[in-house]
Amino acid sequence: MHKQMLNELHLAFVIRPHGPILIKSGHESGADPTLVDMNFVRLDHAALARSTVYLPGSSLKGTVRSYCEKIARTVAEGVQRRPPLSCNPLGNSDDWHRPEYACGRWFDHQKSKEVTSAQKYRDSCSICRIFGNTALGSHLRFSDAYPVDPAHPDDLTAFDAANATEQRDGVALDRISGAVAVGPFTLEVVTKGAFFGDLVLRNFQLWQVGLLAIALRDIARERVPIGFSKSRGLGRVHLDYRELEVAYPGRFRPEYNGLNLSQSLLGVTCFLKPEAAAEYGYRKEDPLALPADGELTDNGDYGRVAVTFRQGKAIEQLLEGCVGPWRAFVEEWRTQGGG
Repeated sequence: MHKQMLNELHLAFVIRPHGPILIKSGHESGADPTLVDMNFVRLDHAALARSTVYLPGSSLKGTVRSYCEKIARTVAEGVQRRPPLSCNPLGNSDDWHRPEYACGRWFDHQKSKEVTSAQKYRDSCSICRIFGNTALGSHLRFSDAYPVDPAHPDDLTAFDAANATEQRDGVALDRISGAVAVGPFTLEVVTKGAFFGDLVLRNFQLWQVGLLAIALRDIARERVPIGFSKSRGLGRVHLDYRELEVAYPGRFRPEYNGLNLSQSLLGVTCFLKPEAAAEYGYRKEDPLALPADGELTDNGDYGRVAVTFRQGKAIEQLLEGCVGPWRAFVEEWRTQGGG
């Protein structure tokens, strides 16, 4: 089933620093006097033909995954069940009773058995079902975020602001004496500008969108810092939604099973037979009504139906509507271990 594309959610966003942020490049100053001790990550932007700071998609995805794991462990309320709501992806145990249990580690010990893709998904925790593990591909992709607006590539206001980096000095203190143990050292930080990126979630269930909605809302409210030295005040950002598209590939008309796809948000189970859904451990979800502000941008002529939202309020309304399925998923998991 995962070799098909049944539904897809594409969300474009912009991240703005609220204070200094630093995504370390790993390149130290060494013998180069133009470099500081800790440098912001850079690359050569093909369209601009120049170097720029940016936010790597891997850093954004790692931040969102880590926060989603915290949410899942919190709402689990100590209930032990396999698969758990969240494993420890960096753990080294295949015993799900232990806090260092990792889904990928458990699958590593099943190599002598024939494990199907359906079993890998069904036996993975809720977080790995979205973000993947060493045995299961991710359903979520984050792009790198650049200080260039794709809608206005000639407007370099954000680019110039983000690349006007500042320096911040720091020291490491001896925990016993309180004296300076290491330093001073210099950090290169970004305090201005805007970074434009997007995420794509494929073959999703509604509860997965709801969990992501909670994480994105808290990033937008500056509750989730990103990058290096978060405990020292760095990393506070604000997130705004720019555009959201809900798409149904393989559809040649905007109707399916009596539903108008331009008005309905369908999880992946709506496109599966009950036996296939049970094989993957999916829980049944009813369609949700889409906000009225959507525009039918693909009508099926090319084998794809898509609805696009460009108003922030409508996007927030759509994402908020999926929090209910996330709550239902958690409650069912607590009582029955539902998928």
